[in-house]
Amino acid sequence: MLISETQIYRYARQLVMPEINEAGQQLLLSSKVVILGAGGLGSAVIANLAAAGIGELIICDNDTVDLSNLNRQFIYREQDVGQPKTLQAQRFVENINSDVSVKIKQQTINENSLIEILAGCDLLVDCTDHFDTRFAAARASFRIGVPHVFGGAVRFDGQMATFMAGVPGYEKSACFGCLFSEDVKTNQVSNCAQAGILSPITGIIGNLQSLETIKWITKAGETAVNKITLFDGYSGNFNSIKISKNQKCTVCFD
Repeated sequence: MLISETQIYRYARQLVMPEINEAGQQLLLSSKVVILGAGGLGSAVIANLAAAGIGELIICDNDTVDLSNLNRQFIYREQDVGQPKTLQAQRFVENINSDVSVKIKQQTINENSLIEILAGCDLLVDCTDHFDTRFAAARASFRIGVPHVFGGAVRFDGQMATFMAGVPGYEKSACFGCLFSEDVKTNQVSNCAQAGILSPITGIIGNLQSLETIKWITKAGETAVNKITLFDGYSGNFNSIKISKNQKCTVCFD
């Protein structure tokens, strides 16, 4: 696709980067990304990818905006309370970038529905806070063969990883199931309602997920494969831990 003069000006700060340039911007404008979850992480991802000029965003969430969301889910307004998050996320994107097409899925997501949604997409950005849905994301992205960019945040802590299991050329890459056991019960995993969360933490992790997405689509820089990035907001420290394919993984090991 050709970039218009208006787009050249709009994305000038990206085009001037030799790692992105016009070819990379064309890839962004032609891309199709699924965002699973439109909460704290999803708000940062939706805002970043819409601004960057991702051609099509498919936003999946079955929740409505709650007043308690507004400390971190900055794409919503007070007047949006009680409204479906997907509809208000679509409104947000359409108000900031007419180049971006938005499709919404206001439904509970499982493995089969996500496989249908992911068909023809470049990447899955996992911003959900439900353990079962994360495993559905891992299975669906593995079966379709697209990157699964995972993020998590609670209290002062955040984590991010790009799982490439199933993607051609990444046969030795780990998946979400290699790192987290399905035996962990959902009620054992702390969530934001129970433990709390700060907006800068979801912002930092959502920004990292957005960066991974842009790098994968434009082929700029190194994708964070086979490692998980941990952020301790209390001390301000980042750490990375290497991960490898688990031969007992119920998701990706044949």
